[in-house]
Amino acid sequence: MATQKLIPAPTCADTAGTVPLNPAAAEALRRLELALTTPDAATVEKVRVALGYPVGWKPNRHLGETATYLTVWSQMELNDLFEQVGGTVTTRQVERSTSDGSSSWTATEIALTVKVPDVGSVEIVTDIEDDPECGYRTDIPVVAVARYRDAEARANELIVSARTGSMSDLDADDLAHNVDLMAGYRTVLAKAGRLDLIGGAS
Repeated sequence: MATQKLIPAPTCADTAGTVPLNPAAAEALRRLELALTTPDAATVEKVRVALGYPVGWKPNRHLGETATYLTVWSQMELNDLFEQVGGTVTTRQVERSTSDGSSSWTATEIALTVKVPDVGSVEIVTDIEDDPECGYRTDIPVVAVARYRDAEARANELIVSARTGSMSDLDADDLAHNVDLMAGYRTVLAKAGRLDLIGGAS
C-alpha cells in the first residue's frame, strides 16, 4: 500500500512574502469573522436597553453585526439615534465593493460611538455620501458634527504648520476653506439648537 505523504501546514516563514489583502477583502473577512461570533445574550440586552431598541431586538449577524458593532440604513436613522442617546461622532474612509467583487469604491462612513454601562463602546455606522433614501445630508446634527470635527482637525494641523513658518499658499487656502466649513456647520447646528454638541452655547 502506498504511503500518503502529509503536507505540513504553512508557517509564518512560508507566508511572510504573501501579498496583503486589499481593503475590501480585509473588510469582508472582518465582517465574516464577526458574523460567526455569537454575541452574549446579556450584553445584547444591555445594548438594546441603552439604545432604546424594542424588546426582542438582536444584531443582524448576516450583516456582520455584533452586540458592539451595528449598522443602520440611513443618515436620518443614525441622526435619530444620536439625538436620542448622544455619543461621539467620527468619520473615516472605507472601501466598498459590489457583491461579486467586480467593482469597488471609496465611501465616507460615519460612526456613532456610544458608551454602554457594563459593556463599553458600541459603534453604530452608516455611509453618509451614498444614502439611497436621503442622499448626502449636511443639514442634520449627526453629519454636521462629524464634518465640523473633520474640518476642525484639519484646520488645527494647518495652524501648527503655520506656526513653524512652513505654510505654503496652497495650505493657506486649505486653512481658509476649512475655517469656512467650520462656520457653515456651526450655523447648521445653531439652527438646530445643538451648538452644545461642539462645546458652544445652545
